[in-house]
Amino acid sequence: MARVKLIDPETAEGRTREVFERVRAYYKMVPGLQKALCHLPEVTDALWTLSLATASEGKIREELKRVFFAVTAHEVECEYCTAAHMLALLGREWSREECVEVIRGRPSPRLSDKENAAVEFARRVARRPAGITDDDVERLRAHGWTDPEIVEIVASVALMRYTTTVASALDVPLEKAMEGVGVACGVPLESRSE
Repeated sequence: MARVKLIDPETAEGRTREVFERVRAYYKMVPGLQKALCHLPEVTDALWTLSLATASEGKIREELKRVFFAVTAHEVECEYCTAAHMLALLGREWSREECVEVIRGRPSPRLSDKENAAVEFARRVARRPAGITDDDVERLRAHGWTDPEIVEIVASVALMRYTTTVASALDVPLEKAMEGVGVACGVPLESRSE
């Protein structure tokens, strides 16, 4: 159960209702994350704008960014966001096994060596942003990633770290469609000491 009251989109008024309608136009529903965060409608709207821009702006394809999101969510132990982004990958015809493998840190045969290097970098950023070294960035460059693309990877992880903080700290409940997707399909959320 959420630690704060989830705002009901059907009874929301004013700016909150406007924000919910914007989200609903995309998802055809209003996720629990927005229902929890919309106690601050301007923040919710700004996060929504940032989410859309982060997923679409730049040269990295959205599917790969979804992998970054899922990996980040798992690394910071957010069941809600791990399940949400696994669902997004399942919607792109990834199997559950493929999702679990990449989230657990195995290179994906669906991705190129260059893309797998970016996923591993995203994982390291998610785990400990201050631990990233010049060598980490040089390894990405050696795989052909440019500075704007490296920034794009980091921005994708940063967005997900913000979102996971909200979802985890407020204990946003899983959507019906998410139930059984994350932890139940073999992606345990255990504490990290690395």
